[in-house]
Amino acid sequence: MAGSIKVCLELADMIRKENLESREKIPTSDSHLRIWSSQLSRTEEDLRKLLTALRDSHYIFIVSVVAPDPNLFVYGEDAYVFAEPFILNELKKHSEDSLEKLYEASNYKRKSAFQITRELFPKIKEFNNTPLGRSINVSVMLEEFQRMLTAQSYEYTDQWRRNKLQEIFKDEINAAEELANASSVRDLDPTKRAVDQLKEQGPKEKIDQNWVKAKENFSTEFLLRVHFRKYEFDVVKKLIQTGKLKEEKDIKYVRDTLQLMENRLEQDNLLKRYATEMIELRRYAQAKLNLLRQSVGSKQES
Repeated sequence: MAGSIKVCLELADMIRKENLESREKIPTSDSHLRIWSSQLSRTEEDLRKLLTALRDSHYIFIVSVVAPDPNLFVYGEDAYVFAEPFILNELKKHSEDSLEKLYEASNYKRKSAFQITRELFPKIKEFNNTPLGRSINVSVMLEEFQRMLTAQSYEYTDQWRRNKLQEIFKDEINAAEELANASSVRDLDPTKRAVDQLKEQGPKEKIDQNWVKAKENFSTEFLLRVHFRKYEFDVVKKLIQTGKLKEEKDIKYVRDTLQLMENRLEQDNLLKRYATEMIELRRYAQAKLNLLRQSVGSKQES
């Protein structure tokens, strides 16, 4: 199962694309939870928790378009909007146009969206679970979200969002670090004899169970970021040497990340201490990539 942060970001991107590209513009729990559940291999209950995390970390806004009413067997319905000024502006125009058309169709007279919401929002309970009620709720809340985003713009920056999302899932991140550390400590234990290590390792393709467990819950990129953040370049090299990292895309990620880190050497004094290890690992990763590509090329020729 992929890490929650990774799935959250995929889900936020899905919502953004729906807001920008779909005909309906605004996905709802009734229309999209089942679809997302299938695409992301998560239960609908899990998705609701992830959507709440996205709301709390200011990636999205959630609009309650239908209030639950047990007496009438009406379940609540939510709508999802990506928290971005351009998207809010476009959705506001779309929702106001839809509201004016709905009002005209049911009342046979025209009014502006502002007039409609001022007239009907105080009586919104009377329109619960109706197209007009949904449209009024969306229009009113989009305007409120625009004000929130303007007034608290810093809390809607990428950095603030990432920090908040990491804070929400800090227990999961700590668990990933423990798994990664357990794997690396076992690999680098100098007290074991070489023959013992060979017995434990078995066939060359056999992968340490801690690494397997970690990869079941977190992406390879996430685990590598944990090692890079802790300057564990020797561990990453060991992962490549032992075959735990053998896919071209993973080794390419190692090389590209190291190139970016090398560009930051002048701004990070602590990173400078590891310059030699970084350069050696980048060259090793590049050499490994060259071998992989040569192997693929020779297979194609044969």
